Amino acid sequence: MQIDELSPDEVALIQARRDERAQREAARAFQRKAIATALAFSDWSAETGDQLTFSTFIDNFGYQDGDGKRMYETVKRIRDAAWPNDLP
Repeated sequence: MQIDELSPDEVALIQARRDERAQREAARAFQRKAIATALAFSDWSAETGDQLTFSTFIDNFGYQDGDGKRMYETVKRIRDAAWPNDLP
């Protein structure tokens, strides 16, 4: 069967499933990146003594990706959950 033999509803269903898969994959990639970033920040913070603030995360730690605000908030939540006794 060729794509042009599918009804518009079938094509829309296929596209919706592809979009859902892409969203799940993007979310999983962000999760992995956030966990790795939280660990890297924790290691960096242990060496420098700097605490997690947005400006420290961006300027001193040097996180420069376009998702900086979202990543900062995610790293903050990860640190709060994973290292609650290490925070001031």
